Order: sequence, then C-alpha cells, then structure tokens
Amino acid sequence: MNKLLYILTFTFGWSLSVTAQICSIQLKGILNDSHDATPVSDASIYLSEVETEQWTDAKGKFSFANLCPGTYHLIIQHIGCPTKRMAIELYADTIMEINIEHHVNMLHEVDVHEHHDNAMNEHVLGINSIDNNSQKSLAASLTQVPGVNMISNGSDIGVPMIHGLTGNRMTVINNGVLHSGQQWGTDHSPEIDLNSAGNVTVVNGAAAIRYPGTHMGGIVVLSPLDIPYDPHLHGKTRSTIESNGRGGTLNAQLFKGLKSLQWRIGTTLKHYGDRHSPEYYLKNTGTKQAHANAELRKQWKNKLEWEGYYNFFSANYGILRGSHIGNLTDLESAFERQIPYYTDSFFSNALEAPKQWVQHHQIKSTFRKQWNSKMLEWNLSGQRNQRREFDVRRSGRSDIPALSLSQHSLQSDLIFKDKKSLEIGYQLLGKNNTNIPETGILPLIPNYVAFTNGMYASYSRRFSIIKIDLGGRYDFTFRNIAMLTNSVPREIAYFTNKFHHIGFIGRGTINVAPKWKMLGELSIKQRPPEINELYAFGLHQGVSGIEEGNADLNRERGIKSTLQLRGRIGKKIHVDLRGYMHLFNGYIFLQPQSEFRLTIRGAFPVYTYEQCDARLTGGDFILKYKLGEDWHFETTWSYVHGTNSSNQLPLIFIPPLQGQHKFSYEIPEWNSWRNLKIELEHEYVAQQWHWDSTLDFIAPPKSYNLFNLHMSTTLNKWKFKPQLRVGVKNISNTIYRDYLNRQRYFADALGRNITLSWIQNF
Repeated sequence: MNKLLYILTFTFGWSLSVTAQICSIQLKGILNDSHDATPVSDASIYLSEVETEQWTDAKGKFSFANLCPGTYHLIIQHIGCPTKRMAIELYADTIMEINIEHHVNMLHEVDVHEHHDNAMNEHVLGINSIDNNSQKSLAASLTQVPGVNMISNGSDIGVPMIHGLTGNRMTVINNGVLHSGQQWGTDHSPEIDLNSAGNVTVVNGAAAIRYPGTHMGGIVVLSPLDIPYDPHLHGKTRSTIESNGRGGTLNAQLFKGLKSLQWRIGTTLKHYGDRHSPEYYLKNTGTKQAHANAELRKQWKNKLEWEGYYNFFSANYGILRGSHIGNLTDLESAFERQIPYYTDSFFSNALEAPKQWVQHHQIKSTFRKQWNSKMLEWNLSGQRNQRREFDVRRSGRSDIPALSLSQHSLQSDLIFKDKKSLEIGYQLLGKNNTNIPETGILPLIPNYVAFTNGMYASYSRRFSIIKIDLGGRYDFTFRNIAMLTNSVPREIAYFTNKFHHIGFIGRGTINVAPKWKMLGELSIKQRPPEINELYAFGLHQGVSGIEEGNADLNRERGIKSTLQLRGRIGKKIHVDLRGYMHLFNGYIFLQPQSEFRLTIRGAFPVYTYEQCDARLTGGDFILKYKLGEDWHFETTWSYVHGTNSSNQLPLIFIPPLQGQHKFSYEIPEWNSWRNLKIELEHEYVAQQWHWDSTLDFIAPPKSYNLFNLHMSTTLNKWKFKPQLRVGVKNISNTIYRDYLNRQRYFADALGRNITLSWIQNF
C-alpha cells in the first residue's frame, strides 16, 4: 500500500502528495518583549499561508494546529510595536520563542527593572517612529526627543540641536561612518535620507567616545535594521501626501535574506512646492529630492562577516525669496513687515534663486571576525559631497552659483571588542575640500586638506548594583589651507593648523531600587575651531548675511556633568528626569554686528565669529501615565539656559522652554481596523526671555501653542494589511514665529498641514 501511494505521488505531482500527507503539525510559541523577556499579550499572530489568526494570551502564548510540512510566514502585530514578519520551515511539531521590539518603539518608555539594561542618557527612534515621520528631514524627526531641537533656515533645511549645541559641536554617524559634508552652517542639512535607517539613536553618554568628530554636545547615530531570514523576495513602501506644499514622499524597499547572504535596496522621492503660512504663501520654499541606498551582507562558517553599504542623496532646496533684500532701507523694513517682500498670493512649484543644490555619495565596507567573546572589525568608507548655492544676482546671472564646493572624505577604523568589558580603536580621517572656479566671486570657504588621527578606549564593568563606564580619546588634526586674500590685488595665502584634542567620559549607573535607576556622568572634551569659524568671508545663505571668520580663535574646551533618575511608580507612572551643566572655556559663537553692509548682491547684516567663556544649564523631564486600559498620557519638558560668562550676557540661539503633552487612545481591534491609535498633541514653546537687544536684530518672537491630531490603524481585512495614518499639524492654523528658525526675521512659520500616509509591507 505504501509503495502504491509513493508511485501515485511521484506520477501525479505535488498536489496529490499534499492530499496524501498527514497535516497534523502543531506550531506553538510565546511572544516576549525583547528587552525584559516579559510576555506580550493581545498580540495578533497571523499565518498567511493558511490565512489563520491567533491572539496571544496573558502569558504571551499562541498555537496553530493541523499544519502541513512547508515554509510559512508569520505576521506579528501589536500596538506600539513595528509589524514583524518572519519565515519558518515546519517539518515536525515546533515550539518557538519570539522576541519583539516593544519599549524601544515607544519613544519615551522608561520602564526599569533588574534585567532591563537599556542605556540611560540615550533615546531611540524605532522603526515605528521612522514610519510615522518618513516625509520629514532627519532634524525635524528628532524634535520629538526631549532636549533635541532643530535650528533651521526654512521648512526643509535644518540641523539637530542637542542641549543647546549644534553645527560643529554635533556629530551625525550614518552606518558607523562620520557623516562628512558642508555641515558648518545652519542652512546645511545632513545629506541623509531618514528612510534608509532602521533606528536613530541620540547619544549623550559614554558610548559617544568611540565616534570621531567634534561632538561637544551629542551624537545622532543612524543604524540599518537586520535583514531577517526569508528565502522569498519581500519589500515595503511608504507614501505620504501633504496639503502644505501640495507634495509628497514615496519610499520603496526590497530585500531578501538567505542563510548566509542578505541584501536590501531602497529609494526615496520627494517633491514639494511653496509652503504657506496661515496668511500667505512663502515664495520659493519648495524642494525636490531623490535618494537611494543599498546594502549587502555575507557570512562564512568561520564567523567572518562582510557588509557593504551605499547611500546616495540628491536635493534641490528653495530659500525664501523675501530673505534676500536689495538695499539697506528695504532690509531694515523687512524686519518689521508682517508680510515679507516678494510674497505671492498663488501656489508655485518653481525653484528659483536663492536656492541650493547638493549631492552626496557614501560607500562603506566592513569586515568583522568573531571568536569566543571577542571581535575584530575593520571599516573603510569614502564620501563625495558636492554643493552649489545660487543667490539672486544681477544681469541675469542667477543661474551661476555663488558657492560651489566639492569635498572628498575617507575614513578607516580598526576596532577590537571584548564583548564583556573592553573596546579599543584607531581611526584615520581625511578630507579634501575644493572650491570649483565657476562662481566669479571670492569663495566663502577656502580650499583645504585635513587629516585626523584618533585613538580611543572604553571600559565597562558591573559591580553588583553598580555599572561603571569609562572612556578616553585622543585626536590629532592637521590642516593645510589655501585662500584668496581680501586685499587688492588678490594673493593666495597659505595657513597650517595643528591641534591636539582629548576627550574623557566617566559614568556610573546604580539600581537604587527594583524599579529605579540613577546615572551620574562627567565628560571632558576639546574641539579645534573649524574652517568656517577661522576663515569664512562672504555672503552666507544660512544667516542671510555676511559671515566673517576669526583666524585668532583658540581651541574650545568643555566639561559637562549630568545626573539622571529614571523609574516607575506603581504600574501606571513612568518618570525620567535629567539635569546637566555644561561649562565652556573658549566657546565659539556667531555674533550679529550692529552694521548692515551693502554689496553688489544686495544689503545684508554682518556676523562675526567670537569666543568667550560660557555656561549652559538645563534639564529634561518625561512623565508617562496610564490612565486606563486604552488611555495614555505623556508630558515632556525641556529647558536650557545659556550664558556668556565672560560678559554676563545671554548666548544667542539657545532654545527657550518648551513642553509637549499627548493623550492617546488605543484599541487592539475594532471592526476591520487593527491597532487603532488616536493621539491629541499640544505643543507649547515659550518666548526666549533670556536675551539682550545688543545680540540680535529683533526681539525673540512671542510664545505659542500648537495643537496636532494623529490617527493610525492597520486595515486588517485587506490582503496585505496596509497601515494608514492621518495627521493634522497646527489644527487651529495659529500664526507664530519660531525663535530657532532663521527665517523668522522675515516671515511667519508654517500654517495648518494635513498629511495622509500609507505603509504597505509585502
């Protein structure tokens, strides 16, 4: 009989074998939080091949019965977690344990227990946050982190500010590589596509010592997601349309994960026209962007791994036309106007001068060898950055760039890790920055070649309830500079810079109670002045003014102390409280001057780089309260107070007090909707009262309140279970100006914006 069944199966094919085989396999499992191993209940486990769904019980358990041998796909969904997809091969009864990212995707989750060892002084934006902010720039997406602001020059151009520090004091690490571009100005956004990252971490702690750069403040680290094992081709699309700017963003990804070879590719397109304030269109504030990324990973049996990454970023940014004025009288008038010059009453997609064009390439190769608890890693990366800026120029010459720069960067890292306690590394960075001779005017930034050799070591050890982290770093920076003199006739002047700079971080974390942790941290860092701070001279779009460097600047020194308390009160209240003080010797800042200068390109205010002793003190506060089974409340507050200690004056462009309050309502399932979440958000930004009239052209804008509404859900009855998100920013269409937006001198901030997002996994 068995022989006859075998012959029939072989003769008539697989469909008969399925009929004949006994489908009695059982699949059982438990779903846990990946951080503390606690069960995750009320999660949906969907087996797509048999179109069957189970829900985890109070112990996180689920089970499927009567399954045939073969390959199956599990789709796991839970409120506050990214959807997880995984492939499994079943040939017999199987019991499995699945971990899901839960706390890390609830941005300010501060649950603490004995086995929960998330790094304090760090905040993570998980894949859920990236999905919900895929249309935003990197800087704009990070503003939801307490203590992080954005200093900007319009709607799409901005850089993150961490605890009042930005620009040259803030470092971005993309795929383990120090992002290198023309990031010396507030109008130079990091050339990074947020959609290429799997998570984004804001690091203020001891882990920052391993990264090169001049990060006196903090570090933003972008990391890709692991590519899960699945022999089939899968992908994801994110699409968002917005009313303000009448444009949208489209991101698409494809990936495949075999046992020893995984790959992923992605692309993003953005197109927006003129944004509008509550009362008028902001002329020439559109953007056009195109990005691409690819990664390939290979593993061998001897625990040797190789990873390759490539990122491409291309963008055209419009600059508010009303920020470039033709004469001194109109410039002074522009500071007082309610409606800026050159404002139209109609929408336009045109991008005209003033504008920016930028392209950035990054390529990286990583070899990693592991044995026992040790690992040796070698990274080699290269970057190419091209930037062209177009100002309004007379006689039809606006199509000729006023700034044209090309930069090539190289980075090599050799890192040894003992996973138990020790990490040491050596890093070499090289940079060649060149002005392209097509502008016809003196370059704002001189040509230069720079090299930095760096070494670091970090040590971590746990003693009972106390964990100690220590880190030290030494860097030597060498630069050769060639620049044209301001005198007539023009001559080429050569300069050489040599700087030794060190860093040290020490921190201790103690479990003061079963649900409470306390962190104390002390860091000492030094930073050499950057090229723009030393030698810039000319019109800079970032400040809409004339910028002048100071060749006499010295090395900047800073010491920062931090105290943080994190814990839980009962089962419903989570608290995170952090205070810090940052003392500077030789703090470098851009000081507005009392003069306005008339040039052949128009009239502009003048800024110069100066140095002083400074003190920044501040704090961040987070409280989360579970009002009920489905209701949640969260409030966050941040404040930093900056003072010029040398002259007892305020520091300019320091963020004012601000708070955010959020009510959310969550329903696991309602009709054909899954994981329905509704959020009402209130933002409060106070007026910057710590200022002086001699430091700025106009007084800081008044305080303002914004109300936002978001609704997200999964359409469960649809075959591929798409995720839908609808949002309204600035519901009441409030008129306001933001202190950290450099265009607040000329125009109001954005008005109401309605967004519709569609996320599809396949």
